[in-house]
Amino acid sequence: MENKINYKVLTWGPCVLQLKITDDFYNLLQKEAEDSVKKELAYNNHLAGIIQKEYKLRNLKVLQPYMHDIVNIYDQVWDKWRNADKPSNNEYLIKSMWVNYQQAGDFNPPHDHSDELSFVIYLKIPEEIKKENKEFKGKSSGPGGISFLYGEGDRQAITYQAYFPEEKDLFMFPAWLKHYVAPFRSNVERVSVSGNLASKVSFMELKARNEKK
Repeated sequence: MENKINYKVLTWGPCVLQLKITDDFYNLLQKEAEDSVKKELAYNNHLAGIIQKEYKLRNLKVLQPYMHDIVNIYDQVWDKWRNADKPSNNEYLIKSMWVNYQQAGDFNPPHDHSDELSFVIYLKIPEEIKKENKEFKGKSSGPGGISFLYGEGDRQAITYQAYFPEEKDLFMFPAWLKHYVAPFRSNVERVSVSGNLASKVSFMELKARNEKK
């Protein structure tokens, strides 16, 4: 009779969450994005992207409850990912949030973010980009895709994840995780919202934020 062998596999690498946001959150983000454009809240000088039309979202108070629910899901996934003995109960505030109106030829080079967690949400993926991506021949995410990069090593290690997103897709990941956005050639506009979450915000920053409400 063979002896039973007990084993486990160690979890390794960053935890990246992918989910679909609700229709209510989607509609609210569209409204806030349109308002930021009307108010000309340009945000390009704060960002790494080679994207001409990027605008800051200011009404973070109405967005916070939706992000709170998503962070709770992330904590559950993170606990399973790291085989945690005790559940996480983190409180995060939206530190910054902006909308990207990506045009043909625009792209984001490999970069990371500040604070603890980052996210990207896709509001509009035109059919022309979907067609361009489908016809792409290669192993990367292709035109309009997002790629995550982690660590160094040979081909036996998983150091790269690539996705072509759909509308209402959200990706949440550690802010230190490097990622990039590939350009597309189609003469259309892709819309996404990105942001950073922090578990600690200075008292002066909280005071200034409350005074703006």
